[in-house]
Amino acid sequence: MWNPFRNLGDKPYECPLCGWQGMMEPSPPLNDAPCPECGTLMLPRSWMDTWGRTILILSLVVAAVLFVAYFGQGNRLWD
Repeated sequence: MWNPFRNLGDKPYECPLCGWQGMMEPSPPLNDAPCPECGTLMLPRSWMDTWGRTILILSLVVAAVLFVAYFGQGNRLWD
C-alpha cells in the first residue's frame, strides 16, 4: 500500500564523482550518505540548489507579467 509519508526523511543527493542523483536516507550527524554507484560519501543538496532558483525565476516571471498587464493597458502613474 502506498504511504505518502514514507520518504519524509529522504533528502536529494548528487554524487560529485560519478554524477548519480537521487533521494537517500541520511545518516546522522552529518547527513551524508554513500553513493549507490561508486560508494563516495555525498552531502545533501541545499534547498536553494533544488527548488530555490526555480521559485525565484517563477516569481520574477509572474511579477513581470503582472507589471505588463497593469501598466500595458494605458494606466499611467502620473495623470
